[in-house]
Amino acid sequence: MPTATISRAITTQEAAEALRQQLGSGYKITPHSGGSQDKLAVSHGAAFASVRLTHDENATTFRVHGRGVLVGLIVNELGIARTVTAAIKEALGPDHPS
Repeated sequence: MPTATISRAITTQEAAEALRQQLGSGYKITPHSGGSQDKLAVSHGAAFASVRLTHDENATTFRVHGRGVLVGLIVNELGIARTVTAAIKEALGPDHPS
């Protein structure tokens, strides 16, 4: 499971918008906030990933999982999950303006 930790608080909406800008219009990003879980669903064609955000006082950690059944799960874990994790790091990392 790819992860990215960003050393500041990031909302689900902020993460969704940053991913939309970073990944482009070919990706569908759907935020799900509520309760104790903040999540994003990301899809690109037949590839799917889920992103779970966890917060502490100094950082936001993104845990990215490829989704699918059997072979699709493996392909998505190695493909879209890594792509989404890299986009999070690029879009929200240390050089990103707060």
